[in-house]
Amino acid sequence: MIRKLQLRFIIIATAAMLFVLAALTGLVNSSNYQNAVRNVYQYCDFIAKNGGVLPREANENSSGSEEPDFTAEDTYRLRYFTVFLDDNGNVLKTNLKRIAAVKESDISSFVNNALRRNNENGHFSYKNSEYAFSAPGADKGVPKLIVFMDCTNEILYAANFRVNSLFFGLTLLLFFVVVVSFYSKRAMQPIIKNMESQKQFITNASHELKTPLAVISANAEVLEMTNGESEWTKSIRNQVNRLNSLIANLITLSKLGETDKKDLYDVDVSSVIKACCEDYKTVFEQKGLSFDYSVSENIHALATKEGVGEIANILLDNASKYCDDGGRVSLRLSHKSSSKGVRLSVSNTYKDGKDTDYTRFFERFYREDTSHNSENAGYGIGLSMAQGIVQDYRGRISVSFKDEEIIFTVTLP
Repeated sequence: MIRKLQLRFIIIATAAMLFVLAALTGLVNSSNYQNAVRNVYQYCDFIAKNGGVLPREANENSSGSEEPDFTAEDTYRLRYFTVFLDDNGNVLKTNLKRIAAVKESDISSFVNNALRRNNENGHFSYKNSEYAFSAPGADKGVPKLIVFMDCTNEILYAANFRVNSLFFGLTLLLFFVVVVSFYSKRAMQPIIKNMESQKQFITNASHELKTPLAVISANAEVLEMTNGESEWTKSIRNQVNRLNSLIANLITLSKLGETDKKDLYDVDVSSVIKACCEDYKTVFEQKGLSFDYSVSENIHALATKEGVGEIANILLDNASKYCDDGGRVSLRLSHKSSSKGVRLSVSNTYKDGKDTDYTRFFERFYREDTSHNSENAGYGIGLSMAQGIVQDYRGRISVSFKDEEIIFTVTLP
């Protein structure tokens, strides 16, 4: 149990850290990519506003353009070209002086990529390179200018940044897992100490209660030997038996979760369940309940014979207590799927179960009857015990309600 709690703590802490890292990495990478693309679009737009040339070129050609916020190296660093189109989309003129990777034969493909997007700005891939474009609107009769720019380096930088950030994030996550694993036991120490104290208290209290119960039981027997059996001595013995059963269940509960895989062995589940069904036949007959069961042969599981029997007894006992008067109890044992695993279901008629909170059925000491009427004797720990045993076997137990029947389903690997 302690190892399970420790592992759960590590998983939850790691999941939280992973969420934070994923959100942070995603935000940083998205921002970095958007900035890279936005800068390229700004370059394209500025060139388009200057008639398809960089400002220095415009000055050299006496265009009168003002000096923009470009460095001296931008004139040589940026790789771009321009295309002028008529109103029908036909190419009128191109300028490929500032780029070497693009030929006249590629122009139609670039133009089609730009026009197909129907936006003033965009980017696309062409021959293993990335290109951005700016295509501002133009009046009718005025040639339409499109500026294309090679932005491969900017996109590649953003991609490399993404890879590096992911690598850094995974490294940080791995380091976090190592640290959390190392300190998890120390962090869980208060909970572990509390659990150990509870177990110790239950064990000590159980042993302390056994002595007075034995004395009460002995005194009741003496009274019966002296004065004969009466309703009072019979009631005393019944209550002593109930308390002894409660003590045994509490000790079992305190030990749940301590089963190791090496303590499990191959169990013939079919024979164990069948024996339990035979034992309960008389119980159901005495209560006027119909009982039918179907047990497939040769179903095995990695468990313990005592544990499997305890699961069946708890579910059948629960069905006998809470089944409708004159109702029906059913048990089915089969393979979970294709001759693998175990599936056990126990159901009973329960007409008043529509509005019941089934999510709490496996809570310790929970009883659906909040008045704690003793007519259905129980302390609300049977189903919790069954859940603990099933979990020790790496299985699952669930409860559902359908067609006025409550159904408990146990699956084992």
